[in-house]
Amino acid sequence: MPPLIPPHWPVQPPPPPQEKIYPSIHCPLYYTKLKKMFGNPALYAKAFPHSWEAEQFRAYQYDVSIFTPATLHPDYALRTRTTPTNAQAAGSGPGKAQKKRKGASATEVARDGDKEPKAPSSLPQASRRFFAPRSNPAPHALAQRIAASFPDITAATLTDSKSILPKGFIAKVNNRGAVSLTGTNPNTSAESYAPYFDPLTRRLNQSFPVGDNPWLMFTHPPTAIQLAIHSIPTDILPDDDAHLFTFIKNSIHNAKGVTIGSPRYLN
Repeated sequence: MPPLIPPHWPVQPPPPPQEKIYPSIHCPLYYTKLKKMFGNPALYAKAFPHSWEAEQFRAYQYDVSIFTPATLHPDYALRTRTTPTNAQAAGSGPGKAQKKRKGASATEVARDGDKEPKAPSSLPQASRRFFAPRSNPAPHALAQRIAASFPDITAATLTDSKSILPKGFIAKVNNRGAVSLTGTNPNTSAESYAPYFDPLTRRLNQSFPVGDNPWLMFTHPPTAIQLAIHSIPTDILPDDDAHLFTFIKNSIHNAKGVTIGSPRYLN
């Protein structure tokens, strides 16, 4: 006979639901209208330890005291809205029951049912691109070979991972050694490939010589970040991002009244 549980024993509440991490939400960004930094560098670095922002956080390049929680961003609700899938979009097609418009004749309703469903809008290239930077920015001697062959290596990696996502890509390698992949399917976002960033990074490092300067984890370009461009001559700026923050922070604040969270070179 099982032991009786005294009625005064407290019942353990269920664990709270785990917070979903949105890269574009928790990624550090500057909102120009409010002149505030939004995001959570610590949370973003924990979720995406191989990102550039995570490196900056671990190197103490962010002044975390100036960050406002991402939930207070004016566009928070819009930026966390889930994009409908292709299946959901197709569910509104002519095969489904349609409500008769008020005042519409039977002929008009029948004509509406014969219309083809509207195709989803094509995504911009920035939404279909992800990239892997090198540990230390430096050109790679096999850049042309990587650009020509890595799309096929990527497709093979996705096939080995049992992925049903489109496997067409365009690869590019910039003069700092970063490898970017842009999906050729106009309706598939880079976010869809996030579960495969780890195996793709391993295949990239295994397929080409890297020495002591491997590629870091694939990540999304920081397209949601507001940028402040300052007209300090580049020939007097330090090459190291770590020293750039100290050098440029006061100058931008004095000229624009803006406190930046971190700087970076754009190439």
